[in-house]
Amino acid sequence: MLGARRVTRAVIVAVLLSIVVPPAAQASHGERLEETRREIRATRARISSALVTESQIEAQLSAIVSRLRVQQAGLSAARAQLTKIDIEIRAQKRRLDKLAALQAARRDAIAERARALYIMGPADTFQALTTAGTLEEFVDRAGALEQINGADNIAIEELETARFESKRIQDELRVERAKAAEIRDEIRERVQVVAEMAAVQREAHDKLNGKISGYRNNLAALQREQARIEALIRARQSTSTGPISRSGFIWPIRGPITSPYGPRWGSFHTGMDIDCRTGDGIKASKAGTVIESGWGGGYGNMIIIDHGNGVSTLYAHQSRLYRGRGSSVSQGTVIGACGTTGNSTGDHLHFEVRINGRHTNPRPYLP
Repeated sequence: MLGARRVTRAVIVAVLLSIVVPPAAQASHGERLEETRREIRATRARISSALVTESQIEAQLSAIVSRLRVQQAGLSAARAQLTKIDIEIRAQKRRLDKLAALQAARRDAIAERARALYIMGPADTFQALTTAGTLEEFVDRAGALEQINGADNIAIEELETARFESKRIQDELRVERAKAAEIRDEIRERVQVVAEMAAVQREAHDKLNGKISGYRNNLAALQREQARIEALIRARQSTSTGPISRSGFIWPIRGPITSPYGPRWGSFHTGMDIDCRTGDGIKASKAGTVIESGWGGGYGNMIIIDHGNGVSTLYAHQSRLYRGRGSSVSQGTVIGACGTTGNSTGDHLHFEVRINGRHTNPRPYLP
């Protein structure tokens, strides 16, 4: 059975919101990741300091898992994007290599043209033709010049195209490399954030496991007392003479239910735990006679009140007992004070309703 200090609804909501609310869409990756880091630190502090119930820790774990999945999905997307950019960068480098080879070839072609003109003779085209000694030489020179000039123009055009394309690809390459550097930074940040969130998840698991362990120990201690409690009640309480009414009861103390009646972690919780602070007054849920007031083993300081017709209520883990055995109490009479005696992980009231000594769910008896 788990006792817990009162945790207000506002605090619980704040804890959960601090985990699941995403940052503003317009923020940069760095700002969003830093905001996530702040949320992780706040969550870790709350898990470490707040005495919350196992159900609240489970809710925090669920929220952490959801947030962790978002971060892991973002990490996977960033890695996929980086892979795509790396592939594009390699493709651009191959295109640059081809363009460099093309430029070299075109420069060689232009150099070859210059050598041909030198071998041919005068650089001036008209002079080269007019100095031909024969008609055949003239025709040969005219054809050679036409071929050289045509090849030269194509080579120059292709060289300029290659230079322009090379510059464009180099500009794109710089942009892609800048993107890749930014994404690598994001991946490093996301890896750290995922690791930090996983650590918080482990801390929450550890705390939950600790509570479960303490809860099981408490239940085991109460289970050992069951036969004695049932025998005690049957020996001292009134007997059932008719239908059992669930009406006419009040809450023995006001506070959240930190652990309900029923199966819990492989055992059975015979009552319900109501959060309270040590010293808070505990009231008789209904008028009756105190048939037990004292130490109850795992129940700690307890009082049992017989309400007639085989119905009794049990109040356990009290720090002080204000009524002794045989006392008649009215509904609302303060019979003791909240505490954490017996097997208990924190101050709370363990409240039971029993019919002919056997425990039953107390919640339907309360308004």
